[in-house]
Amino acid sequence: MPFQKQQVNKMNMEVLESFLASAHTYAETTKRTYRDIIPRILDQVQDPASLTAAELICLLQQTGWGNARQCLALAAIQKYLAWKYDDQPHPALKAKIKRAKGKAQRSLDPETALKLLLSFDTFTPKGARDLAICTLALDTGLRESELCRLQLADTDLRHRSLQVIVKGGQWEYAIFGTQTAFNIDRCLHYSRIAEGQGFLFTHLKT
Repeated sequence: MPFQKQQVNKMNMEVLESFLASAHTYAETTKRTYRDIIPRILDQVQDPASLTAAELICLLQQTGWGNARQCLALAAIQKYLAWKYDDQPHPALKAKIKRAKGKAQRSLDPETALKLLLSFDTFTPKGARDLAICTLALDTGLRESELCRLQLADTDLRHRSLQVIVKGGQWEYAIFGTQTAFNIDRCLHYSRIAEGQGFLFTHLKT
């Protein structure tokens, strides 16, 4: 690779890292995705400042990605361009891709969910923790990664509510039921964490 090309790529990555660090509070998974998508598309563009909406859509369609990936890439690139060229409206910000309706997500039927809930031994630390995780997931629909990053300080058992950073790096609010609050409280009796600090769900040692 010519030296000049190496310098250009390095410069682009430095600008991208500045965008990820200073513009938004993205989750690490989102940052990894943006680091992959944005350079892959914009490295093909001679002058990103003059990239048109039609040209951006054409580049995305040439990737062979599915509709969901193209929509994600479009949103990521437009956020980056809006941040980098904030002094004037960028022409590529007008690009639009129609999002295809996805198939219904898999879910547990009531009978299977009940069998799962009855499978935990709540008289052990692991069983109490796993039951709390399961009921919280059923109540709120939080993803695995969101449950893992949930902080004790952001969980209010009294009002049965929580706040957590979800996919996309945004804070979301959720509520849960009385039984789930009881399960979480029981789980916390086994946890060796300071009050109001740390992750809600942790590894347990008996």
